[in-house]
Amino acid sequence: MDSATYYLFTGSSSGLGLEAARQLAQTDPTSIIIVGARETASLESLRQAVPAAQLHVMTLDTSSLASVRSFANETAELLGTNTLAGIALNAGVQIVSGDRYSVDGFELTFATNVLGHIALFRLMQPSISASAIIVSTASGTHDKDHKLAKPYKFFGGYFPSAAQVAAGDVSTGADKSQLGRDRYASSKLCNILFTYAMARRFGEDGPRFIAYDPGLMPGTELARDQPAALRFAWKNVLPTAAKLIDGASTAKRSGAMLAQLLAGRHLPNGTGLHVEFTGQQIRSSQMSYDERLQDALMAWVGTAAFGEAQSVVQ
Repeated sequence: MDSATYYLFTGSSSGLGLEAARQLAQTDPTSIIIVGARETASLESLRQAVPAAQLHVMTLDTSSLASVRSFANETAELLGTNTLAGIALNAGVQIVSGDRYSVDGFELTFATNVLGHIALFRLMQPSISASAIIVSTASGTHDKDHKLAKPYKFFGGYFPSAAQVAAGDVSTGADKSQLGRDRYASSKLCNILFTYAMARRFGEDGPRFIAYDPGLMPGTELARDQPAALRFAWKNVLPTAAKLIDGASTAKRSGAMLAQLLAGRHLPNGTGLHVEFTGQQIRSSQMSYDERLQDALMAWVGTAAFGEAQSVVQ
């Protein structure tokens, strides 16, 4: 076993993940950043941000269970007897242009943001340190009462059943844009349900689980499926206006906090926490604390991804 500290990231080609990887590499020269990304050949910004000796990039499409399994096997081989000190489950999409499905037949937002991440965590468990910190990227959009939800036409996450969320059947809105926002909010609710379920499963003596709300971050790639006018505003107008919006942040600021959480340098006590980009622990939606929903999600994933007949949460 070597003296390096290993961290795993999904979706770190730009924005939040890129900035967090940069910060970890700069503050800890012993850190090794393992990144799973769909297009490894195009990660020039990441390669400029993290020294080559500290970076391993491998192909990962979290919407594909086959890709997740392949990446998990490659990562385990790379680690050998070393273990992961932190995992940032950060890859995400927001699709507002209509129905899209993964190669496995699940609604693409859920497959990318939720299913692939839970499956990856399950597969990587033998290589995760008992003191590791597992951070799932959440969003205030999951909570209909969040201050930034309704102004941007988010009405909270829906969870009629795990199967319905996986199929994208989560919306009361009629148009495809609203459906896309509802699916995104529901995927972020699922990430919090996963965090709380695993905190219950492992308790205080296992890895620590954090759901992280990075705030509104204009300028990132999240709006890539939006119409051209909205993409322009997101990239060129809102980053300046966001300075005046309560609850808004930047990729640099939120990425720095994510890096601190992963390294255990700014972490509230306990596990199963919901933390925002300020470093403060905040409450998530009332629905997210429902243990029946937490268990239902994990049971469904166990069946869909691993063929299990019952929940991984005992």
